[in-house]
Amino acid sequence: MRRFLLPILASTVVGAVVIAAACSTPTEPKKKEPTFAPGEYGGEPLPGTEHVQELFPSPSGDRIALIRKRTPDESSDPRNQLWIVDRDGTNPRLIGVNILGADWHPTEDRLAVTVAVGIDFYVYTIDLETMETKQWTGKNHQRLSFPVVSSSGWFEDGHRLLVFAHQKAYQQPFPRGLYIVDTSDSTTIGPLAELFESASFGKNHEYAIGKKYLRDNSPPSGNFARYNFADSTWQWITDFPEDSLDLVDTPVACPGTNYIFQAREVQNAKQLFIMESRGENARQITTLGGDIPRCGSNGSYFIFRRDVNQGQGARYVPFRFELETMEAEPLWPTLPDSVPDFPPLSSQSLSKTLNPR
Repeated sequence: MRRFLLPILASTVVGAVVIAAACSTPTEPKKKEPTFAPGEYGGEPLPGTEHVQELFPSPSGDRIALIRKRTPDESSDPRNQLWIVDRDGTNPRLIGVNILGADWHPTEDRLAVTVAVGIDFYVYTIDLETMETKQWTGKNHQRLSFPVVSSSGWFEDGHRLLVFAHQKAYQQPFPRGLYIVDTSDSTTIGPLAELFESASFGKNHEYAIGKKYLRDNSPPSGNFARYNFADSTWQWITDFPEDSLDLVDTPVACPGTNYIFQAREVQNAKQLFIMESRGENARQITTLGGDIPRCGSNGSYFIFRRDVNQGQGARYVPFRFELETMEAEPLWPTLPDSVPDFPPLSSQSLSKTLNPR
């Protein structure tokens, strides 16, 4: 087994890679964690069922935006459907399609969304009362004129958006990296940090956590980093070897707490880890699996999904993790599906202006 010494992370196991603190001797974990053989963890969903693709809790926690990858047995229905449901999964409402991510406005009356058309990505905002939309990236006259930009969320002022350009296309006039789009006057600032992407806001929106690349081409390089808005500086928070980067997901920060959450592969299953805002004191907090953590705004909980171990039903079931008790419970009892009962798409009205050009 290969052994790597990393200066920031506490000791843990990521797949077959041992990650140890640089100045200490690795010790055996106090509690033996489950070990899953290849193919043992998870399973295929039952025919006709579906599972959660993405979850985004509203600032108040009263509503959840979620993405359905598809409608079971309806091949003609659009993919990546964005719905909003109440906290208990009731009152589903279709918002849009071809959407890969959604960020709630602080007042909960709008969403910033990432729209995907083929391999192209665009940032839009949607007014949830009028269903009016506005395109902020991907048009020729805009600063971020190429379709390579995704949303990372709203600043507390409610008019600035943090976005990131995650590709560098031929003749693209702006580099990959973090940018700010001001929706009040359409100005764009950046790049704040080049080759920085998939960011999420940390406590009080003072910093962002994301992936920082070392070069602008393949294969993937770099690690995970923290960008500080006050002084425009950034620092590494992890030091994973390049050959283990595909075993770890981008960490997710929370505006209401200094904790950061990250999914890492441990013995053939993604497990969730918690660490402090600069990467210190990382420790595993799930044993039965978990990924895609999304934080509630007050910092007391986060939502994640779990690939049910040998479960008869949908694969990814939504859970809510309470930080005070360090315990997780299903978000709603929905097996064999892990999504609420949705009405037919024909009964829903949605914006028809998400047409990038």
